[in-house]
Amino acid sequence: MSDDSKLIAIDQVKIGMFIKLDLSWFEHSFSMNAFKITNQQQLNDLLALNIKHIRYFPSKSDMTPSNAANRVDQAIVSPAPKGKVFDSIVEAKRARFEKLTKQREELARCEEKFVHAATVVRSINKSIFSQPEATIKEAEKLIDHIAEVFIDSSDTVMHLIQQSNANEELYFHALNVSVLAMMLANEMKCSKTEIKEIGMAALFHDLGKVNVPEKILNKTEPLTKPEQHFYELHPYYGIDVGKKAGLSAKVIEVIAHHHEHIDGSGYPQKLRGDSIRLPTRIVTIANVYDNLCNHTDPNRSLTPHEALSTMYAHRRAQFDPAVMATMIKSLGVYPPGTIVRLSNEAIGLVMNVNIGNPLRPRVLVYDAEIPKEDAIILDLAEEGSDLSISASIRPGVLPKAIFNYLNPCKRVNYYIDSKTKNPVVNKNKNTP
Repeated sequence: MSDDSKLIAIDQVKIGMFIKLDLSWFEHSFSMNAFKITNQQQLNDLLALNIKHIRYFPSKSDMTPSNAANRVDQAIVSPAPKGKVFDSIVEAKRARFEKLTKQREELARCEEKFVHAATVVRSINKSIFSQPEATIKEAEKLIDHIAEVFIDSSDTVMHLIQQSNANEELYFHALNVSVLAMMLANEMKCSKTEIKEIGMAALFHDLGKVNVPEKILNKTEPLTKPEQHFYELHPYYGIDVGKKAGLSAKVIEVIAHHHEHIDGSGYPQKLRGDSIRLPTRIVTIANVYDNLCNHTDPNRSLTPHEALSTMYAHRRAQFDPAVMATMIKSLGVYPPGTIVRLSNEAIGLVMNVNIGNPLRPRVLVYDAEIPKEDAIILDLAEEGSDLSISASIRPGVLPKAIFNYLNPCKRVNYYIDSKTKNPVVNKNKNTP
């Protein structure tokens, strides 16, 4: 925060001023210590604190003739007795603290579910050849569980998962694509059976990569032409592997076509338009998004916001317009994992998005005066229209202190949960 602050009398405070309270977080009822005043109620609440002066930042303020007359007027607003004010502040902060605790528990629960699911995916990939029948049943069980959250809940939440393991990229990718594809299928009103079929296809979409050398799969430099040709054969390999494993014809079709684009620019068959069916179109867009966010070379990975913007601005012709529109509507302009600047100038990390209200996500906020482990999580859906996201920020331009505090993920992983469901989960928090 810029150091151009001025100490002014409390009765000089006006709407539009950006102020900072020189108090501890528990000594006031506001969600943050520093913020821009946007309404008369905030002015009244400041007066109720019984403080004489306040710190004001002219460079961050928005003073206009329309708000110049709106200020704390001690003749109109009488402060409550100090004891009652303190009690109300403590009560408000206790309520906020309890809400924060529940949010952290919700995040932890979802991360534990993600770790379990990733373990299942790893097991599936390792046993698909030796025990194909049992493996497919295990995969169906996982997909059924994920589908239930989408189908049976009206308040599905997409969480950013901050656990990762450098050796698990393939399993996390398959899980990410499955979750994203099932989200899209559900939002596009696919049937329960279709959602599960799409989930299974997404889980196994890269099955053919088993026949591609690891030196090609893990190469961070651009592939040579022969290497690229070899890599582009993996959908064909997937057909053979899928048939031997006993996967359904619908799943094998998605495996075969998941790199095809409706404008004919995909591979291996250069299919166009209606030659590519909806399940494949859904898995394709989820696959491209995750690959952009989680590139083999981490230095070439895009932020979630950049990935979605790139797909819409530069690659839109490759995708089904309805699926692309659903992707943007569901994840919002600022998907989980995006670093954002809020309208009150605070910097934060989008932690999760309510699929039914994607423009008002929960944001983990940087505050130098609050320990990282106790960081504030603001639910913009509950903060009112006065607080919103104003811009996205590349992690690389953040000051070191803010970067270390927010800890933006090198890998972006997602999982879903429901606010109305609180299943008992394993408390082991080790990544598989």
